[in-house]
Amino acid sequence: MSISTTDITERYFAASNRADLKAVEALFQPNATYSSTHTGLYYGIADIMAMMEGFFSSHTSLHWQVSQLSRLSTHIVEVSFILEGTDQSGESFERSGTERLVIEDGLIRHIEIR
Repeated sequence: MSISTTDITERYFAASNRADLKAVEALFQPNATYSSTHTGLYYGIADIMAMMEGFFSSHTSLHWQVSQLSRLSTHIVEVSFILEGTDQSGESFERSGTERLVIEDGLIRHIEIR
């Protein structure tokens, strides 16, 4: 039985909320790509995880709340989210966005965040 794209997406957000980067890494294809208006464009699991490690270490808390999760096609899931966090200086923030995940063979091939 294969894991659905929505299940992979939910696992990704749950692991991110636990700051479990090993679990996050296990969800990506080796040659995945990641694009975010806040952090840039990354190719390959090593670059993606280096960016994520830096992002997580620059915050004392991060929590994503999924507002809506929609399966757009066989391989694409769109998530509306709210991110609440606190940076290392103690400054709290909240921002909303849209994240699209392309999932193939049970692993994330691409993430785009706007």
